[in-house]
Amino acid sequence: MRKDARSLAFLILCKFEKKPTRIDHIIYDAFGQYDVNIKYRPRTKVIVNEIVRLKSRLDTMIEYVSGRFKKNIEKKILNILRIGFYEIIIDDKVPDYAAVNSAVDIANYHLNKKGKGFVNAILRKMVLIKNDDCNWYIALEKKSTWNSFPLWLQKRWRENIGEEKYIKMLDYFNLPPTNYIRIDYPGETIEEVRKILLKDSINSKIFSPSFLEISKGFTKLLKSELFLNGNISIQNPASAAVVDCLGVGTGDTVLDVCAAPGTKSLYLSSLVGENGQILASDINERRIDKSRNDIKRHGKSNIIWELKDATKATYEMSDFILIDAPCTGTGVIGRKPDIRWIREPDDIKKMSRLQLDILNNCSKFVRPNGTLVYATCSLEPEENWEVVEEFLKLNTEYSIDIIPSKIPKSWIDDRGALSTMPFIHGVDGMFATKMVRS
Repeated sequence: MRKDARSLAFLILCKFEKKPTRIDHIIYDAFGQYDVNIKYRPRTKVIVNEIVRLKSRLDTMIEYVSGRFKKNIEKKILNILRIGFYEIIIDDKVPDYAAVNSAVDIANYHLNKKGKGFVNAILRKMVLIKNDDCNWYIALEKKSTWNSFPLWLQKRWRENIGEEKYIKMLDYFNLPPTNYIRIDYPGETIEEVRKILLKDSINSKIFSPSFLEISKGFTKLLKSELFLNGNISIQNPASAAVVDCLGVGTGDTVLDVCAAPGTKSLYLSSLVGENGQILASDINERRIDKSRNDIKRHGKSNIIWELKDATKATYEMSDFILIDAPCTGTGVIGRKPDIRWIREPDDIKKMSRLQLDILNNCSKFVRPNGTLVYATCSLEPEENWEVVEEFLKLNTEYSIDIIPSKIPKSWIDDRGALSTMPFIHGVDGMFATKMVRS
């Protein structure tokens, strides 16, 4: 079979269409199954993620140009058209002729004569329409499908944050995400690290004393010596802020539950140092395996991983517990575009019940005067303050504590919780409360 980026993207999109599940897992499995050359992997990921992100918008354009409803177009044909429309309309680096020819090549391999002819005709028609009128899509922008989010989620956000913020949120989440790295390189300043990366044609700018925002060359980052040696980690600043809520120091021991894939665990490991310890656990063995591999790259010896169910497991008594609770993930839809198509309305209630169960169980293992941080990457009130409020009613020995001054004041809401909004702060949507046990 063909193993170029577009052909691989087509196969991955077909699998996602058949059974919507974590797209990063489908990509990872496909790369292994088809023994994909490393040079095709970055482009494949870009095509897949951007098409998943803008799937509904692309379908709206396809329906308009083809004159057919999506449900009347064969799935294989639809996915080839999505790739073609993405490269013709969205990706300005690909010439129109190359986008059309490449999509038709995929059609030649996977479709019958009638299907191939349809793909060729629709893509060439799209090119003609685009070149004839640069504003051809204006009427389509008024359709709710143009926003490329499920209607239930659009309705919820509009009601929760208001029309103006809702529009800004959709616009932000429909753009490619900003990539950040955290520096963990003793003896080197962040400016020196920036210069080292620049030698590898990786452009960046300083976001904070320990974070760089990558503006160019992100795919090269994974091959860089700094990454391979564990001197940098791919992490969002809002994720690190959750860790900073704990206020740990050198020599501390921290229980990090629901911790995989371990990005926060690695940061905690650096904060507590060689004399401290991170007791990390998760219910997902596959994610734990990935976390253990990351430990090797970073050369950390103070992280211990265990398979545990946080709703009922027992833990050592500790002065610090971080609960990075499982959630709907609506705050990280920018980086994980598949979430919008995987989640269902009932998931919010299901998650909030699970989150409260985890909080109630894990809180038993905090020592008196100890700190408990509850965090999610969700934007939904039912998973955030409402869970915390219910927990505090049931556990009166706990109270809200002040978040450390290290965290930007603009990231803290009027009730004292870390609460970042992607389109306002330019980082992932994170929520965290710091609680102390009397």
